[in-house]
Amino acid sequence: MRINPNNFFKRELDILPPHFVNTVVKAHEADVEKMRRWIYEHCSGRYSSTKDVVYDGENSSTVTVLGFEEPGDLTLFALSGIAQEHQK
Repeated sequence: MRINPNNFFKRELDILPPHFVNTVVKAHEADVEKMRRWIYEHCSGRYSSTKDVVYDGENSSTVTVLGFEEPGDLTLFALSGIAQEHQK
């Protein structure tokens, strides 16, 4: 097991700071929890998981916005394919 020294501090934020790079994920809450655990175990920087509402004409849907302080963490997450596995 690899120990990440950044885990001694709160890495997951409750808000999405403006300097974070982000991606929008449409997935169920259980799948989002799997993604958050994967990010915690495999990425090294701070990240956030927030909810947002997307409007499409008269319809609206809830999405999860995953933000990463380090752009390389977003690249690693995208290349892992975990988000594509859990899309609705």
